[in-house]
Amino acid sequence: MYGQGYPPPAGPQQRPGVPASVIVLRVLFAVLPLFSIGLLTWATALRIALLTRRAVDWVLFALSIVLIVVCLVLMPDDVETTRADVVVATILLSAAAFTGYYLAVDIRHDRIRLRGPVPPPAPYNPYAATVPQQAYGYPQARPQTRPPVQAHPQPPVRPQPPAPVRPPQVAPSSPRIDQVRAELDELSDLLRKDQER
Repeated sequence: MYGQGYPPPAGPQQRPGVPASVIVLRVLFAVLPLFSIGLLTWATALRIALLTRRAVDWVLFALSIVLIVVCLVLMPDDVETTRADVVVATILLSAAAFTGYYLAVDIRHDRIRLRGPVPPPAPYNPYAATVPQQAYGYPQARPQTRPPVQAHPQPPVRPQPPAPVRPPQVAPSSPRIDQVRAELDELSDLLRKDQER
């Protein structure tokens, strides 16, 4: 008689998570400049440029290649000099900076990609707003408001018969629900008889 009913109201829309392959690539490109002591910083910069396709990231990719080449050319044969310390520090700092920038851009890019189109709203549930919130008895009548006084009298409006009351769709799991359902069936029968008069 009541059919399947409506599905339970959906909570916040669940978003798909980040795939494992994306996380593996993120970790790989994050540690690549650090494990290569800054020599593969260009690979992380290239990944950023290919991911976002922005001109700024392509310029940073070119800058990372130029920085590595210049630092390797300026590296002296004697590694105990101040110049060697400055070159190594420059390479390591650029590796750390590109790693941080890569992680920030990659995570932001995934958030934007996963956000995607707005999901459709939950299906309409006509019983959601009409179920009385009382524990016992019948729903209380709403207070009647007077219509505004008009200059020209209007013909009386014929009242429409009330719509049959339908119980909310719930799983029959307790005797109380069966009792409420029986009371609502009686009320529905009374309303039908009242309409037939």
